[in-house]
Order: sequence, then structure tokens, then C-alpha cells
Amino acid sequence: MAREDKEAQEDELLALASIYSEDEFKRSETAPGGEICVCLDLPPNFSVAIKGDCASNEYMGSFESIVSFLPPIILNFELPPGYPSTDPPAFTLSCKWLSPSQLVLLCQRLDDLWEEYAGEVVLFAWMQFLKEGTLEYLKINSPYEIQVCEFGSQCIKNNSGISDSCSATGPAEAVIWDKRVIQDVESVTTLIDCILDFNEAQQKKCFDSKSYMCNICFLEKLGSECTHFKDCQHVYCNACLKDYYTVQIQDGQVQALNCPEPKCSSVATPAQKSWLRKTWRRTRMCSPQKSSF
Repeated sequence: MAREDKEAQEDELLALASIYSEDEFKRSETAPGGEICVCLDLPPNFSVAIKGDCASNEYMGSFESIVSFLPPIILNFELPPGYPSTDPPAFTLSCKWLSPSQLVLLCQRLDDLWEEYAGEVVLFAWMQFLKEGTLEYLKINSPYEIQVCEFGSQCIKNNSGISDSCSATGPAEAVIWDKRVIQDVESVTTLIDCILDFNEAQQKKCFDSKSYMCNICFLEKLGSECTHFKDCQHVYCNACLKDYYTVQIQDGQVQALNCPEPKCSSVATPAQKSWLRKTWRRTRMCSPQKSSF
């Protein structure tokens, strides 16, 4: 490895580590390389659906949901000794909700970018393209329908009219088979769970990092210290909410634990009710004097 290439690789990896969080970039400890996780910025009210309408599809149900986040596109790469002067990074590309042929198109675009940069470092440009250009490049719009067909292969339809083949043979075969493309979806149920779990986790992460005004104590607190009622969008800090629910529990209103906002009909979620049950147990153990809210 030429000294210039080695220095360029080290500088690029250090720059990526300083710009991106560990959730987005992880450097390999054993070789010059790493893993890049790209979470796309979806437009508002982005709808994703899965429908069992292929003749050979074992999935007979249907799924549709509006999501703010989808599982990331994952780029694993290793830098060869000749990078960046002569050789491109070796890489694989995976994503749970994109089809194999769509991933191949992304791989080809990464190849094109490498050619355009002509011997310069390219990983940052790859990340920018994947994050900012994937939806437009693949003509992905809402509503976005994922159809899972026989042999676990995927065919994708969207309102642009572009679709993939449902079988492993035919005109799409030359496009689909690329060793750099990895599909790790075990089943439709697993895919649906992954989409919903990831969306919920990312929404909570965003909520926890922002500040909100509690409508009871009128103090600003981080979302990690607050509870958000999804139906009505009201937010209260956990300390005030605990006091409010303690009073409700002591008054015997255990079944209908509602949002504290006057005349609001929203009720606690199952997760919130679980937290309330623990509060109730502690309340009974401590046997505090009955107080008014």
C-alpha cells in the first residue's frame, strides 16, 4: 500500500467517525473498512403496504401503515490497498424493504460515482447519495407497495409503474443476481415487525431528544422525561403524570386512565398502563394519604 493511499484512507475513516454517530458509521477494528447505516428522510405521511396478491405468495393477509422511518440501507465496505488511487472499495449492500433489483441499481450508481471521482475518496459521496438520492433515483413514491412472492424473492410496485419480476427467472434475472446484494428477510411477518418496530424506536428516539412544555407544571423538559399521548398529541412530564394517576388510582379510576387534559378522551396505552400498575403497587405498599389534584 502506497503511503499516500494509506494516509487518505485513515483521514477518510477519521472524518466519517467525527461527522456521523455510531448508529450511522462503525469502523472495523480488524481491517480498513466498516459499516454505514443510512436511514432515509421520508416525506410526510409516507405509506408503505404489503399485499398478498401474488398467486404463489404464502402470505394471505395485507398490511398498510404510515411511517416516518424505514429500516436503514446498510453498506458494508473494505478498503483495498490501492484505494483511492486505483481501486474502488469492496462492498455489499442490504436493505429489508428494497428489492434485489433495486439494490443492484444502487450498487451500479455507487460504481458510477467511483468512476466520477477518479481516484479520490468516495465514501462520503456514497453516503450522501444513499441518504438524499435513493428515493428519487429509484422513483419511490408514496404509497409504496412491497409484494413478497415465491421463493422469498420480492417484487416491488410503486405509483411510477416500475416493478420487479416475481420469479427468479426471466428478463430481470441478469439485474437481480449481483453478489454484492444481500437479502436478509426471513418472512413477511418478520418484515412487517421490523418495519413497525424500527419506526416506533426511531420516533421515540426523536421524541426523547427534544424539549416539551408540560401542560401541568409548565416547565420545559426533555422528551425522555415525558409521556406523549399519541391520539391527542398532549405531552406531560412523568413526574406530574405520576402524581395525577396516583390520585386517579386512589379514587378508584383504575380502568379508564385518561389524558389529564380536560375533556380529552385519550387513554393510556398498554405500555403506560403497565407503568401505572407498578405505580399502583407502590402506592398500596406505601399507603399514602389521599390527596387532591
